[in-house]
Amino acid sequence: MIEILTLVFYKNYKLEGNVMNQVDENKSKIAVNQEAISNIKAAVMENKALVYLSRSMIEENRQMILSNYAAAFMGNRQLANQNTDDIVSNTYNILAGLDAETDTEKNFVNAAINGMSLKFLRHRSGLNSSVLAISEKMADINSQLIEVNKSIMEANESIVNYNAQNIKVNSDMLKGSISPAGATAEKNAAMIGYNTDLLNQLSENVEANRARMKDLVASSMQNSDALMENKADISERRASIIKNREDMSENRSNI
Repeated sequence: MIEILTLVFYKNYKLEGNVMNQVDENKSKIAVNQEAISNIKAAVMENKALVYLSRSMIEENRQMILSNYAAAFMGNRQLANQNTDDIVSNTYNILAGLDAETDTEKNFVNAAINGMSLKFLRHRSGLNSSVLAISEKMADINSQLIEVNKSIMEANESIVNYNAQNIKVNSDMLKGSISPAGATAEKNAAMIGYNTDLLNQLSENVEANRARMKDLVASSMQNSDALMENKADISERRASIIKNREDMSENRSNI
């Protein structure tokens, strides 16, 4: 009888010791995870800041693109085209004003006018081709922007769904769906292992995001520099267009 009691006591003591060892191990792993969570949270928030930085640079670049587009297409292009029309008018007036007495001379003048008209139409047709190519690119960009909007909407939907799920979880917890009273060392160990796996996955994703965002910021900075160069070129081109108009106006005054 004494031997049986001793054996039972020994087994219970050993079992209790294993449980206590598991509890201590769980506590140690939880502390490690908490420190890792603190570090990974800082990294995630840093990535969040980089996301906002890259987004602001992208938006700034987009606005500059639209500004350059308006200046180049609605401004410089229209003025340059007006110069072309006025130059063609000057050319016609110069040719039509030539003294032509014989039929040969008149044929020369009329052929020259026809040649001038054909050259202008060839120029205009070439511009139509370039505008068409630009419009096709813009149509492709619009299609891509539509896909971007879809991606934004899907991301927003994932946020809404995440929030809805966690609101339900909180409601269930308030109703008593979770209680520490049912915890065991083994269940805790399983939950800790699950958290550790999540940490490893999160760490990989954070590192991957950081690398992508660095590339994105660098690309945005390059785009910004290129846009500033475009803006300077547009200003220089406008000065040339104005100079052309001044020279054209001088010719017109001499006709």
